[in-house]
Amino acid sequence: MSKITQPPEPALRRARVATSVGFFLQAAILVTILSRLPDFQDERGVTEGDVTLLLLLTSVIAGGGSLLAERIAVRRSSALALRLALLTIGVMVVVIGFAESKPAMYAAFAVYGIGVGATDASTNMQGVTVQRLYGRSIMTSFHGMWSIGAIVGALYAAGCAKLEIGLMPSLVAVGVVGVAATLVISPYLVRPAVEHEASEVSEVERPPLHVPWRPLVALGLVVVVFYLADTSVMSWSTIYLHDVLDAAKSVAPLGYAAYQVGAVVSRLAGDRFVVRYGAVAVVRAGTVVGIVALALVVVAPSPALAIAAFGLMGLGLPVIIPLAFAAAGNLPGSDADVAIARLNLFNYLGNIIGAGLIGALATEGALRWIYVVPLVLVPLILLVARAFAPERETIGVVAAEDQTP
Repeated sequence: MSKITQPPEPALRRARVATSVGFFLQAAILVTILSRLPDFQDERGVTEGDVTLLLLLTSVIAGGGSLLAERIAVRRSSALALRLALLTIGVMVVVIGFAESKPAMYAAFAVYGIGVGATDASTNMQGVTVQRLYGRSIMTSFHGMWSIGAIVGALYAAGCAKLEIGLMPSLVAVGVVGVAATLVISPYLVRPAVEHEASEVSEVERPPLHVPWRPLVALGLVVVVFYLADTSVMSWSTIYLHDVLDAAKSVAPLGYAAYQVGAVVSRLAGDRFVVRYGAVAVVRAGTVVGIVALALVVVAPSPALAIAAFGLMGLGLPVIIPLAFAAAGNLPGSDADVAIARLNLFNYLGNIIGAGLIGALATEGALRWIYVVPLVLVPLILLVARAFAPERETIGVVAAEDQTP
């Protein structure tokens, strides 16, 4: 990646802020919905089986959303893909809020899943584009905004529950804010100066898009392993602390909170370490920290040590994912947006495998073993860490405020 020595222009700074807001909105909306799932059971008569199916449906359909974002980005721009994706999740969270019947709810979650996949892909497309224009690492800070959004979403949902605000008004409010924020940031997104415009290049004239699957699969392995470990914390840390280590109900959620705080710290600080030591070294260090943390979780004799270990895990593993997307966007001989969208598919594969494998262990009563699985798999990241080395030069990018897609 070539260096840009001059300070970023105001338009570029606005593009960075706009992309950061996109990451924030995605997480805040998602975590608000996840945090209010118990209210779906109380207010809508949804069973635990329905919740499981809704989450699985969202993850599976999100893969299609990622491919849809790829299509839009190739034919038009990733800026347009992100704009449409954010509007979709903003509108659909409102629809979910109003959905009273199970068929309506399943339909709403299906469309929301498309938006989730498209947003996951297009936020990372925009992030890599802005990073390449900056000429230095800023991807981990974008994902830091995702982690901050997740914390804000959880706090918002907890506040609504405390104030006894119903499911419908709480979801409608967050959806309206999401749509409004999307309209505000849209003019400041960026797009490549040279792209495949549908109005200028026909399907016959457009060359086939190459996807370098060997390095992409290496990065995909990392994404699968990370999201398997991430799912184990998000879905099971509270149960693990309460059922295995006898933590009080008020203490058990602190495991996931500690993990997210660690993620914010590592991601906001990660870019400085990448600039100084390189992405490969940061990935290796984060992996080693994650391995130590997982080992401590497995052997922890008390809730306090386990919570500290979850926080340590947040300091290590979450910094890896933004660097994986940055590496995909820098693969030589490929379209960056296509590579990022394809890598994003491994995100949902990791979630599905994690939910199934770890859920099966939990069902059998082997709760302590659920963290042995990621402990065994995370070291595989060390074997493919060289895939994070940058390989592509910076391309020209123009501000969308000058050329709206």
